[in-house]
Amino acid sequence: MSRDLRSYLSQLEKNGLLLHVDREVDPKYEISAVVKKAEKEDKAIIFHKVKDSSFSVVANLTISRKMLAIALGTREIITVPEYVARADHPIKPIVVSSGPCKENVLLGEKANSNILPIVTHAVGDVAPFITAGMVVARDPDSGYTNVSFNRMQLKGPTKFGVRMMAPQHLGVIQGKVEKLSKNLEVAVVIGAHPFEMISASTTLPFGVDHFELAGALAKSPVELVRCETVDLEVPADAEIILEGEVLANIREEEGPYGDVFQFYIPETKNHVFQLKAITHRNNAIYHTIQAGTKEDIHLLALSREAKLYRALTAGGYQIGAISVTPSLLSATIALRKRAEGEPKNAAMCAFGAYSWMKYCIVVDDDVDVYDVADVWWAMVTRSRPDKGIFIVSEAQGFPRDLHHLHQSKVGIDATAPLDAKEEKLRKHIPGEERVNLSDYVRS
Repeated sequence: MSRDLRSYLSQLEKNGLLLHVDREVDPKYEISAVVKKAEKEDKAIIFHKVKDSSFSVVANLTISRKMLAIALGTREIITVPEYVARADHPIKPIVVSSGPCKENVLLGEKANSNILPIVTHAVGDVAPFITAGMVVARDPDSGYTNVSFNRMQLKGPTKFGVRMMAPQHLGVIQGKVEKLSKNLEVAVVIGAHPFEMISASTTLPFGVDHFELAGALAKSPVELVRCETVDLEVPADAEIILEGEVLANIREEEGPYGDVFQFYIPETKNHVFQLKAITHRNNAIYHTIQAGTKEDIHLLALSREAKLYRALTAGGYQIGAISVTPSLLSATIALRKRAEGEPKNAAMCAFGAYSWMKYCIVVDDDVDVYDVADVWWAMVTRSRPDKGIFIVSEAQGFPRDLHHLHQSKVGIDATAPLDAKEEKLRKHIPGEERVNLSDYVRS
């Protein structure tokens, strides 16, 4: 069975979660604007005709918990424990002789970024940015393969600014190679299955191969092919591969860019990527991610929720579900409470496990942690502001915090008292969960 971006799009299509756009669209702002409209409907979207490019553009691939569940072949409520169960059994990738990503090989002067429909997302962005590029690099000491998302600013036909810095592992690897006065060979993967995307957005211990995690999520090894101009391997079924080098001892201005929390990262000195080759599939599909959208947040969320799940279950807490959406700076934990005060302890455990978290809301396990309205209902009807809210000052928080906004924390106990059974008895309509509205309304 094929496991690539195209097979995943077919799954979304079957579930009514993929929109098609046949009219020509402009990659400068127009694509981004339409993507935001599709986001409000929780739909992925593919643009089949893009101005000045023969490639299609796709977005909103991991926009909801339902989509992550489809990729994993499981139910939404158990995506986190399913991720944990699979991630604990890594599978090494295998190298094959060729694959679809080699259907077109562009070298030398033919390797020109002008063929790519690189999107300009927001009016404050200084240029078009590759935002869904997964950068593959090899550690010179251990030989392990690191894969991570790194934004890339278009600067010319073969030149990009690329954001990377320690302590991010790619930045550590680049620093090692630069000390040897060498350029860092990298490959940039654009358009892959969500398993590769999830693994690239996961912070793993240094030395743990990201393709092994992708294989674990798939329950089968990732098939890799060797690059044309750099000593690296990339997913054989990927849509587009950019090969090149990060230049040693060169930094240039990069940005501004509208980042994940909806503010602009200012212009700073960053690295330079020099393009050497492009390989791509026939009728290639270019993936773009708008920073801070549901796609961006859900893609980053799963591994962070898994981190919390591991910490809380190791602490003996009985966890129903966990969500760090919609912001990455908050978490909602569904707890099977056994004693008063336990929600506060669980929140403290969670703060210790995930330092980015600014707000932690603990609810009973009958609350849907993925439904903001249901979480708010629990806060309004079950929390006691005089006893159920606590503040932690001057704690470690989100690291890129220029104005010190994210270094304190708030815990909220929004669970019902154990001795108030009537507070746990919620209205229920028999058969509601089996109703398909399309069976009742006129098409």
